[in-house]
Amino acid sequence: MQLATHEVIEGDTVVDTLFDLYLRAFDSLRTTAAAQHMMTLDYFAGVLADKRVIKHVVTDVERDNRACGLATLTNDLTAYPYVSPDYFAHRWPQEYAEGRVWYVGFLAVDPDYQGTGAVAHLVGSICQAVSESGGVVGLDVCGYNEQALRLPTALLRLGRTFSPGVSHQRVDTQSYWAYEFPTPA
Repeated sequence: MQLATHEVIEGDTVVDTLFDLYLRAFDSLRTTAAAQHMMTLDYFAGVLADKRVIKHVVTDVERDNRACGLATLTNDLTAYPYVSPDYFAHRWPQEYAEGRVWYVGFLAVDPDYQGTGAVAHLVGSICQAVSESGGVVGLDVCGYNEQALRLPTALLRLGRTFSPGVSHQRVDTQSYWAYEFPTPA
């Protein structure tokens, strides 16, 4: 496997291929997460074309450079409209002012490549970028991925293999509630 970072990814064929990987990676969230986690193709293409967002792409060199992993990382939090730059600037004022607060928009691995090291390549690349300046990196994790997959703990363990001393903390949480009303008699 090989990892490369890109400032911009454009071209209908490449974008469509990466979008297919993204959809396959997050397909289970359609029915396990209350929030809409799936980007539209137009929004996804916009993220790939946005120079503020670094794209980390893992390819399988033994299978015609098939894309098998994709993650995004930015230290310009205005690149993601669902992230509050004010929150991060208030919580980490010095780091934010110095451009050392980062956000992972998503980390996707094709289901065919789970357990192959693709996620390690992505996490390693992200850790390298963040640890070069000693900063903070945030991401959102839905309840399913936290409870069933224990994703925050898994990412911490993996991150420590690349950058010993990394710690993590929950900084916010959002829950969704439903109120069921009986059918009138």
